[in-house]
Amino acid sequence: MGAASFLQERLEAERERPQTSIDLLGNLHSIALALMEFDDVHLGAVGDVSPTARAAELFQYSLDNFGEDPAVRERLSAAFRTLGWLNKSAEELFKVIKTLEEEQTADDETLCMLYLDLGFLIDDIIPLPGAGYDLESVTNYDEKDAPKLTFEHEEIVETVADGEITYQLKERTIPLSSFDCYRNAISLDPTSGLAHKKLADALAIIGKNEESSTAFGLAAKFLPDDICCATHLHFASMQNDSQEAKLAIPLKKDVKLGKILDDICVDSSHLDTESSLPSLAATFEQNGVVVFPGALSLDDVKVLSDKVDEIIFSSTDTTDCTVSDFTDETKAAKRRIHKALPLVDNEQCTKTVSNLMGRLHPLLALILQCNSSEDDIPLIGAGFMQTSPNATGQQLHKDVHHSDRHETFDGQPESWDCNLNGFPRCISIQVQLTDTTLGGKMGSLEVMPGSHRPDLVSPIAKAVKDPSDSGSGVIPVNVVPGTVTIYSSRLWHRGGANESQKDRRFCFFTATENQENAPPGLIHTMQMSDVGRWCISGSGLEKN
Repeated sequence: MGAASFLQERLEAERERPQTSIDLLGNLHSIALALMEFDDVHLGAVGDVSPTARAAELFQYSLDNFGEDPAVRERLSAAFRTLGWLNKSAEELFKVIKTLEEEQTADDETLCMLYLDLGFLIDDIIPLPGAGYDLESVTNYDEKDAPKLTFEHEEIVETVADGEITYQLKERTIPLSSFDCYRNAISLDPTSGLAHKKLADALAIIGKNEESSTAFGLAAKFLPDDICCATHLHFASMQNDSQEAKLAIPLKKDVKLGKILDDICVDSSHLDTESSLPSLAATFEQNGVVVFPGALSLDDVKVLSDKVDEIIFSSTDTTDCTVSDFTDETKAAKRRIHKALPLVDNEQCTKTVSNLMGRLHPLLALILQCNSSEDDIPLIGAGFMQTSPNATGQQLHKDVHHSDRHETFDGQPESWDCNLNGFPRCISIQVQLTDTTLGGKMGSLEVMPGSHRPDLVSPIAKAVKDPSDSGSGVIPVNVVPGTVTIYSSRLWHRGGANESQKDRRFCFFTATENQENAPPGLIHTMQMSDVGRWCISGSGLEKN
C-alpha cells in the first residue's frame, strides 16, 4: 500500500517528464494487479481498505489523470466485480467495449469475449424470470421482454448545415439485455461455442426449449467436450409427448418451517421403513430439505474419500487429468475444488454409490412423483467438492431456476399460471465426508428451509443480503461423516466460509424427473462418459 502511495506522489511530481511518467505508471499498474491477487481472506484488509479496493483506486487514478486506456479500465471493471459492485463493473466494461469499437483497435474475438462478460454481469444484476427470487411468469415470454440495463454513452455526432460540417458531443442512452450481449457476441464470432452456450442457457430459462436445443447443438459443435451441452442435448432427444402429466402438489398453509438443524434431521432408519416414507416426503415438501445423519457407514465414507483423494492427487501430479473439472464455474471458486465423480463399472466407489441410491430410491420416487415405485429416475449429476481453509462463503443461491409445480396460493402474481409456471422437479443429494461438528466454521452446507416454495419467497431477499444473520432463516448443516442431505435443487442455499484449518469434502448427486428437459441453471457436473448413462432404481444404479 505504501509503495502505491509513493508512486502516486512521484507521478504528480514527474508530470512534465513523459517517459518517467510512463515508467512510473507501469509500476503503479503492476502494484494494482499484485494487490488484486492478494487473498483478502488470508491477508485481510490493510488499514481500512481491502487490497482489491485499493487496486480499484489506483486504476481509477490512472484513468482520471493519465487518459483513457481500455486495458486499465477493464482491470477496474474486474476489481469492481470482485468487490461485488456489479453495476459499476458493468458500466466500466461497457465503456471498454465502446472505446474499442470506436477506435477499431480490437479484433472480433476480443469484442466477443467482452460482450459475453457483459452479458454475465447483466444476468447477475437483473436475472431473467425465474432465475432470481421474484416470482415472474415466462408464459408467452420472449427474449425481447428480457430486462435491460441502461448505459450512458457519449458519441460525436456530425451535422451538416448551410454547407458547413459541425461536430457535437451528445449523450445517448443504450439499453442492453443479456440476450443482446450474447447475440452481439455470436455476430462477432460465430464460432464461439461459449456464446452459443450462454444464449442456449438463457433461452432455456425463458422456456424456449426448441430454440435452446438448437443453440446447444451449435455450441456442442464448437465445444465437443462440454458436459452441459451434452446433457441438454441428451434430454432433448429423450422427449416423450405421450408422457402422463403430473399433478401439482398442494401448498399447505401456515407451515412450521425448520428453525434449527434438529428440525430438519430424521433418523436414517426411517429410510428403510415403507410406512415412514410419506412422512419423510411431507418433511421435504414443507422444508425443501431433509437430513439423515450417519446414513452411510464409515467404511463407505472411506471408500468415497479414497476416491476423492485419488482424483485430487492425480490432478496435481499430472498435467493430463481425465476427470472433468468444474471449479471455474462454481461460486466463490477460490480455495474450492469442484470435479466430476466418474462412475466406473465394478469399481468399489460406484458400488457404494449404487447401494446408497438403491436405499434412497423409494423416497426419491415419492418426491419426484414417479408413476410407480418401480420407475427409474435419471441421474444427471455425480461429483465432489473440497472447501479448503480460508475459502469465503458463497452467495445464497438456488441451483435450478423457476419453481416446482404447485397449486394456487395467496398473493401469487396475476400473471401466474400454476399449470404453466410449474417446472419438473430436481433433487440434490449431498454426502458428507468430513466431520463438521467439531466446532468452528468448516464451510458446511447452509440451507434456508421453505425457500423452494413459491408462496414463501418474501424472506429470501433479506437472507441473500446477509445469510449469516441470526434472523435470516439460514441453517448451517454441521453434521458427522456419512450424513446424507436431500434438498430441492430450487432451495436457496450456499457453501459457508471455511474458517478452520481442515478441508471439508463432500460428494453430491443430482436426480430429476424422467424424460424431461435438463433443468436450466444447473452446473451439470458429470463425467462425459456418464452423461445419460445412469438411472436410479430400487436395486441401485442401472445403465440406460
